[in-house]
Amino acid sequence: MSRPAGSGRPWAGLPEGRVVWLLLAAIVLLALGLRVAFSFRAPPFVTNDSLSYLLPGFDLVHGGTFAPILKRPPLYSLFIGGVIAAFGEELRVLMLVQHLMGVGTVLLTFGIGRLLFGASAGLLAALLTALSGPLIVTEHYLMSETLFGLLLAGSLLTYLGALRVERLTTRLWLLALAGVLLSLAALTRPIAQVVLALLLAALPLLLPRWRPALLGAGLLAAVFVLVALPWMLRNQAVQGTFAIAGGSGEGLAVRTIRYEQKFDFKAPPGGDPDRLTSRARSIYRDEAEDGSAFELAKRLRVELGITEIEAERFMRTFALQAILKQPGYYLLGTADMFVQTFVGRPVRLRQDWLPWRNIAWEERVQHLLPEPTPVEARSFTTAERLATLYDPAPFAPALALLSLLGIVLAARQRRWDAVMVGVLVYGLLLAGAALIGIEWRYRFPLDPLINVLAAGGLTSLVGALATRVHRPTTPTSPAVAQASGSGT
Repeated sequence: MSRPAGSGRPWAGLPEGRVVWLLLAAIVLLALGLRVAFSFRAPPFVTNDSLSYLLPGFDLVHGGTFAPILKRPPLYSLFIGGVIAAFGEELRVLMLVQHLMGVGTVLLTFGIGRLLFGASAGLLAALLTALSGPLIVTEHYLMSETLFGLLLAGSLLTYLGALRVERLTTRLWLLALAGVLLSLAALTRPIAQVVLALLLAALPLLLPRWRPALLGAGLLAAVFVLVALPWMLRNQAVQGTFAIAGGSGEGLAVRTIRYEQKFDFKAPPGGDPDRLTSRARSIYRDEAEDGSAFELAKRLRVELGITEIEAERFMRTFALQAILKQPGYYLLGTADMFVQTFVGRPVRLRQDWLPWRNIAWEERVQHLLPEPTPVEARSFTTAERLATLYDPAPFAPALALLSLLGIVLAARQRRWDAVMVGVLVYGLLLAGAALIGIEWRYRFPLDPLINVLAAGGLTSLVGALATRVHRPTTPTSPAVAQASGSGT
């Protein structure tokens, strides 16, 4: 087995050889066992957003049409359609497939941790990811986070691997693969475009020579665009926007009208430029009192007879105007939401278990709306125990301190790839708080990377302390000892 960069350093705490793979196999079996046990004890979990992912995939299988709404990229709906086509119309099978993907993420977490901090950190990060109750619960939702997390971890591991190979052609192949996986991640959740920007900016700093770095960055960007381009062209033709997805306007609306915020949505001095804008602002102010961005977008489209793109434009304009009126209030709120998102909330399985009672699906998929079977209802207590074996929320301060320690120690040793991962994690969390607000589920795809940073901080600290404790003392020379003795 090849040794990772920096594995000879004391802080790595690296168990070598067969022991590492035996421990990893045990962790993978633990992750698989927990997920299978949970999967057969809980009904599929859904939210109000689940239908907008399910319908395009269902329609593709049964009618050949595929028409996601503007804010939904296509890949998760295609994934749903593929599972339905292969295994039939049973959402419990879809959940089981997602749990298997979660096991894959555990493996990728080990790989990332091993490359950045050594095998000990990789094993610890993989163990935390395997036991994580929020991740197990997230994998049981009809939502895109599990697929996105797997693709994000895969693209990052491939990118980090490319930094460690000397042969140029191998490095370029790995960067091309990273571009494919990251583009697929963006076709699952558009925030991956921010990850692309960070990886491109970091590449010249992480590679020793600028020409290979520029060549690699160009290839990474080109492959990313090539994979995403067909869907962007489709959106231009169908939706009127050359983008992977819309939704920024609705996201900013969520950010400014939910969480009991007090933004001012009055018209600017001189009033609105036309009657349509004035009517749209009136609807925005009405819905701001109820805090429902979903109803806001619906009312704008229905009552004004406008397209999704035009509704997006109105929501983005009104939200930005309100933010610019109160920038300090917005920044303080963003900081608070950033902290709350990182801390997360304790696992509350009862809230995940029953939301279907208040959700109505369209008639053609009504039969798929999940409801607990009698066996699942009796298994709730066991499922809750499985989901709370490890809940990171109570340990959030420790995870934050350890992850920051991992970043700081990596910076001191010029491990800029680990620093980049830290910037990625905290940057995406901050972007989510700034653009949308508190969405607990947006954090969960980043949890494996948070585990990597925290494990790196802990193993680095333990290694440094062990080195100091076991450092041999310098023997005192006879001349010094004699001089010391004569002075007494």
